Amino acid sequence: MARPLQFERQKAIDAAMRVFWQQGYSASSLQQLLNAMQINRGSLYAAFGDKAGLFTEVIDNYQNRIQAVVIGLLSNELDPAKGIKDVFELTLLALTKDSLALGCLLVNTINELSPIDSDLANHAAKKLDAVEQAFITACKRAQTLNQMTTEITPESAGKMLMTSMIGLRVQSRRGVEISDLRQSITPLLNMLMPTLDKR
Repeated sequence: MARPLQFERQKAIDAAMRVFWQQGYSASSLQQLLNAMQINRGSLYAAFGDKAGLFTEVIDNYQNRIQAVVIGLLSNELDPAKGIKDVFELTLLALTKDSLALGCLLVNTINELSPIDSDLANHAAKKLDAVEQAFITACKRAQTLNQMTTEITPESAGKMLMTSMIGLRVQSRRGVEISDLRQSITPLLNMLMPTLDKR
């Protein structure tokens, strides 16, 4: 009879996430991960298969948290314009400097692994696709409620907002100040939703 795994799975995944997020996939050694998760090699293989399997589950957990916050904000049916603005305010501009320096785990993964591991990079990219679709849906609602200009399609507006979000996360990892990040996104929000701050 197989022995039960003697560790808290979620706690171990959270610990592995911190290592991957700080160092990237390639630079995170198996021993560093084992030390952080406080498990042995056999437990890791039994629970996750290998390093790639662990990382895939880390990405899934990270996305679940994003969906709970970002997609939740973008699902504001009564005031989608506010939901769009809140995404940038609460998930980027309100973060601490240390958090900003980490960037977005999904974006980091795509940048790092696209040339060397297309499977893991594509897995992360699909998670970002869900966020982009939530932006597009919010833009459609905002246009229906006359909160957003109709001079641009909701699909284009959503993709533009997503591109800005990704760019801001890359810039934040470079150490760009929050005030400068705000100056980068405010003109776009004002262009798309000119009445946002006048209500």
